[in-house]
Amino acid sequence: MLRFNEFSIKRKLTVIIMGTAAAALLLAGACFLVYEFLQVPGNIAQSLSSVAVVSGNNSATALIFKDEQAGSEALGALRASPDIVWAYILNRDGKLFAKYDRDGKMPTAPNCAIGFTGYRLHDNRVELCRLISFNGEIIGSMGVSADLSEMMERLLAFGKIVILVLFFSLFAAYSISERIQRVVSAPILQLAGLARTVSTEQNYSVRAEKQSQDEIGALVDGFNAMLSQIERRDQALQEARSQLEQRVVELQREVAERVAAQQDLAKRSAELQRSNAELEQFAYVASHDLQEPLRMVSSYTQLLAKRYRDKLDASAIEFIDFAVDGVKRMQKLIQDLLQLSRVGTRGQEFAVVHSEAALQTARLNLSAAIQQSGAQVTQDSLPPVRADSGQLAQLFQNLLGNALKYRAERTPQIHIGCDVQDGHWQFSVRDNGIGIDPQFAERIFMLFQRLHGKGEYEGTGIGLAICKKIVERHGGNIWVESAAGKGANFKFTLPMVPDLSLESEAL
Repeated sequence: MLRFNEFSIKRKLTVIIMGTAAAALLLAGACFLVYEFLQVPGNIAQSLSSVAVVSGNNSATALIFKDEQAGSEALGALRASPDIVWAYILNRDGKLFAKYDRDGKMPTAPNCAIGFTGYRLHDNRVELCRLISFNGEIIGSMGVSADLSEMMERLLAFGKIVILVLFFSLFAAYSISERIQRVVSAPILQLAGLARTVSTEQNYSVRAEKQSQDEIGALVDGFNAMLSQIERRDQALQEARSQLEQRVVELQREVAERVAAQQDLAKRSAELQRSNAELEQFAYVASHDLQEPLRMVSSYTQLLAKRYRDKLDASAIEFIDFAVDGVKRMQKLIQDLLQLSRVGTRGQEFAVVHSEAALQTARLNLSAAIQQSGAQVTQDSLPPVRADSGQLAQLFQNLLGNALKYRAERTPQIHIGCDVQDGHWQFSVRDNGIGIDPQFAERIFMLFQRLHGKGEYEGTGIGLAICKKIVERHGGNIWVESAAGKGANFKFTLPMVPDLSLESEAL
């Protein structure tokens, strides 16, 4: 059995309208019946009271003279009232004086007594008791009873009429509900059907037809507005989905390209590792197999010049000097190449290093050149850094060596400074030498790049390349600020470690 909340709107409206009409009619009929049931006995009692007054007045003389015949005749006039079934008169002693009994159903023991007045309902009858007086003296009492059968018949007939009216009212209510449903429920049912269609077919372009300007019309407007919003959002979602699919395709292509790039990078890394291994092998060969023949050539050439200098002419001696000088330069070149190759392969692990200690090591290695040139070397207070101590000393040594080598015709003045720039230590090695043309500021850090002939300044063109490789291994940059004839200022950066000062206290 379906519950009310499970009914359709059409059925709910029918039930509500018919139920309301039936309840209203039943309540009205019940109220009327109750009213009649309560009011009719009182009305009858009031009517009986008037009859009793008249009959009592007519029987007063008979009571005084004890004329029972006259009393009976006075009560006989009650036959004109069809509702009165019996009546009686009691004397002042409460004994029956006269009576009227239409149906022979009067009780043998009258209920009225001297001194009592009023009415009561008994056995579908109204019984009234009233006192009879003469000149202010109570001389008897009278009882009258009226039948309520007729009243009950009227009430029963009225109930039948109520039921008949209820039947026709329900029929009328049903007809009215059908008309109301066409006005109220039909648009709602249309909306419900349209909602099911939209939900099933996912078609948000349909619209409900507006048939009125009332609340249902407002509901239709709201429903259509909702469909419009959903349609716009659906179109936006479709566009976003298309863009997303396109982006997914692009990402897949990018991923494929990155995978290919990673594979190529892995291949190049493997090749680089193989090249580094070959470079290591070359370094080993250069440090052993090449150095030894060069030492032998240098030794025998120098021995030849020493033993046969007196027997050789000037040209031969000059040729021998050229050979010795070439051997020395070849040895220096091999040594520099070995140093360059070992920056990345033979470096030590980084640790907290006092940069001043590394600078002092470099100055000690160059002490002979500093003393010979008369150079004035000054410095600021230098901070501790996390670095390879050997490579840091080599970095300072190469930069100081450059400043001593490319000095002008004046006493060399070299200053090593340091300050903080963008969270890095920025070191500087400034000199007053011959300087560098700005157009060659980047070229000088390339391998085998020399700005001067070997006759002017000695060197292999590898020293600054080593400096660049050392700085880059430490995560910094190196550059030069200079102008021709105005000295050079080589600068390089090293990362600053925040907690390095605490570590340095233990050194």
